[in-house]
Amino acid sequence: GIATLLGPKTVISASLRAHVEVALRSGGAQLADGQELVRLYQDSGLGGEASLKASASDKETLRLLLVLATQRMRDLYVDDLRRAPNGRAVHFPHLHIDLQRRNFNTLPENVRASVESKIRKMEKWTSLEKAHVLSAKHELTIRYVLAYALARAKATGRDGATWIPLGMTTGSTGHANAVCLLAGRGGEPGKVLVYDPNWALNQDHWVHSQKAISDALPKVKRLLEGTGVTVADRAELFGNGLQTSLGSMSQKKAWFSSTVVTTRRGFPICGAVVHLLATIWVTTGAQSPIDVEAALADIIASGEDGKALVQRRIAGILRTMDARLSDRGEEEFATSIKKRLDNDRKQWPQEVLSSGGSITLTGAKGRVCAYSW
Repeated sequence: GIATLLGPKTVISASLRAHVEVALRSGGAQLADGQELVRLYQDSGLGGEASLKASASDKETLRLLLVLATQRMRDLYVDDLRRAPNGRAVHFPHLHIDLQRRNFNTLPENVRASVESKIRKMEKWTSLEKAHVLSAKHELTIRYVLAYALARAKATGRDGATWIPLGMTTGSTGHANAVCLLAGRGGEPGKVLVYDPNWALNQDHWVHSQKAISDALPKVKRLLEGTGVTVADRAELFGNGLQTSLGSMSQKKAWFSSTVVTTRRGFPICGAVVHLLATIWVTTGAQSPIDVEAALADIIASGEDGKALVQRRIAGILRTMDARLSDRGEEEFATSIKKRLDNDRKQWPQEVLSSGGSITLTGAKGRVCAYSW
């Protein structure tokens, strides 16, 4: 039941579409309207709604720990994908690529040597090495994150596919993408797929993430020499404008004309659409997310019932996240963040621990975690 990419059009098999429908019907939630969907997205924290404040005696230590704490909040949602049915078949690393232009910090030479060596040996980075990489120059962050994710996927036996969230701030909001690294088969190199929930074929919509990932691939290849991991030469962009098609539609007749103008506006829930695709992809066990995304687009295009089915599944995902992180949830926000930082703390050097400090993380709905060392 796998779809085939034939030029610009993805042909969807009946069995794959049926599997996708089953996955959509499992875990859906009632939904009043699109504005409720936006509110659920904000309440879940999936869109990155968070603030941090911290104190430490050393400015460099403070900077690194703020980067690390931000990643640990994002990991709450990565772990949702790991827990999905068949989620262990795909590598979902605790990593995020920030595509927004930002201030960066020079990567110390000893850290650079260590992270490159560990990529080639397929070993784990320390938490502070990860923080150094995530706050390094834009091009270095992308290069090292991609190479490290592929190396660790092979080391853990989940090298069939790797999924990494991407994001950038656009004005007052953020926009979420993802990169999917598929292993090569039959001697062919793997594929690097970039997903944008707003992009569709024949659309005049330039996607920065595709170029940023493609530009990094030659150096990713060099970092992985000798590991047996193959990488494609360029990134391929895919999508059918799911975020737009899940939004509102209005029609207006032009003045002095019989022409009817149709306007579609996507709800600001891009991260939820990306998360939905990853969830349904691993749940169905399909080989490529391209096929699953095309099936979702086909279901939405089938009519209001199909569109509502997908919206309800997104609502179900968001309600589950919110409940899980609540004060009485199975993974209460503060407790989970503290547990993650405690695990990181085991690797912090003594001078960091002895100098002391604190971080206060505030997530969606005012959830707070105060952490000190």
